[in-house]
Amino acid sequence: MRVFQVSDIKGDYNDSEYVIARVLTCVASLLLCIIFVFITDFTSFQRIIIICYLFFRLSEAFVDVFHGIDQKNWRMDYVGISLAIRGVLMLAAFIVVLRFFDLLHAVIAMAAITWIIVVFYDVQKTKKLARYSTYAYKKIFSLLKRCFPLMLVTLCAIVIVSFTRYTLDEIYGTELHGIYASVTNPVVVVQVGISVLLAPIANLFATYLKDGNKAKFIKVFILTLAFIIAVTFVFAVLSHFFGGWGLGVLYNNDSKIIPYAFLLPGATAIAGLTASLWFMNVALTALRDIKGLLIGNIIGVIICVALANVLLNNYDLLGANFVMIISMSSALLCLCIRLFWFINKKHDLFAMQ
Repeated sequence: MRVFQVSDIKGDYNDSEYVIARVLTCVASLLLCIIFVFITDFTSFQRIIIICYLFFRLSEAFVDVFHGIDQKNWRMDYVGISLAIRGVLMLAAFIVVLRFFDLLHAVIAMAAITWIIVVFYDVQKTKKLARYSTYAYKKIFSLLKRCFPLMLVTLCAIVIVSFTRYTLDEIYGTELHGIYASVTNPVVVVQVGISVLLAPIANLFATYLKDGNKAKFIKVFILTLAFIIAVTFVFAVLSHFFGGWGLGVLYNNDSKIIPYAFLLPGATAIAGLTASLWFMNVALTALRDIKGLLIGNIIGVIICVALANVLLNNYDLLGANFVMIISMSSALLCLCIRLFWFINKKHDLFAMQ
C-alpha cells in the first residue's frame, strides 16, 4: 500500500483513509494468525510466542502507513530516525531480556519497545505533516480492493523463494536446507539496503507524472536500474573473493558452512534481482499498471514451479540459485518490456487527465 500511497498524485484517498485501511488489515492479520495457530498442531507455548511475534511485526506494518505520509512530504529523515531508534532498542531489549528470562518475555519486550516508539515518536511526528479529514468506508474498501493485486505481487516474490527452498528441503533434507539458508541469508542486507536507499524514487516518479515529464521518468528509471545492477555486480565479485572469509567470521569457521561459500555470488544476484523487482513494483504502481505488474510476477512464479525439480536434481544446492535467478530474471524482463510498451501506448499518462 505504501508505494500506492506515495504515488497517489491525484489525491484519490486522504491520509485518514490510508491509516484506517492499514488498521483494518492489521486487525485482520491478527485474527487470521490466531485462527491459524489454533487449528494447527502447535503447543500452547508456541501459540503464544507466534501471536506475540506477530504483534511485534504488526508495529512495522502499522508504522509503514505513517512513513508513507512522511515520504510523500519528503521527510525521510523521520523514517530514518525511527528505523535507527527501533532497531537499536529492539535488539537491546531482546538480548537483555533473553539473557535473564526466556524467549517469550524477550519477544514481548521487543514488541513493547517498538510499539512505544511508533506511538510516541512516529505518530506524533507525522501529525505535523498529515492532512487528516473526513473519511468514507466506501473509499476505504475501494482502496483495499485496488491494493489487493499489489499484495498478490508481493506474494509472488515470496512464493519464488519459498517454493524453491521447499523443493530443496524435499530433495536434500532439512540439514542441507539449513546450510543453504545460513550461507545465503546474509546477502539479504544488499537487497534491503538498495530498497531503503531508493525509497524516495517513488516520490520522483509521482512528481514527473504530475509535471508531465516523460523524459525524466524514463531517465531516472534507466539510471536506477543500472545502479542496482552495478551494486549487485560489485557485491557479487566481493562475495566471490571474500565470501569464505566472511562466512568464517560470521559462523565461527563452521566446517559445515564454509565449503558452500561458492553459493554466495548467485545469492547476491538473487538479492539484486529481488531489489530490481521491488523497483519495478514502484515504477509500474506509479503508472497504475497493476495488471501488467501482476502478470509479469505470475510468469516468474510459473517458471519457478516448472524448473525447480529439474534444476535442483541436476545441480544440487547450486540449482536453487539457478531456479530463482532464471525465474526473477524472466519476470524482470517481462516487466521492463511491459513498462515501455505501457508508456508508449498510454499517451495521456504524463498529462494531468
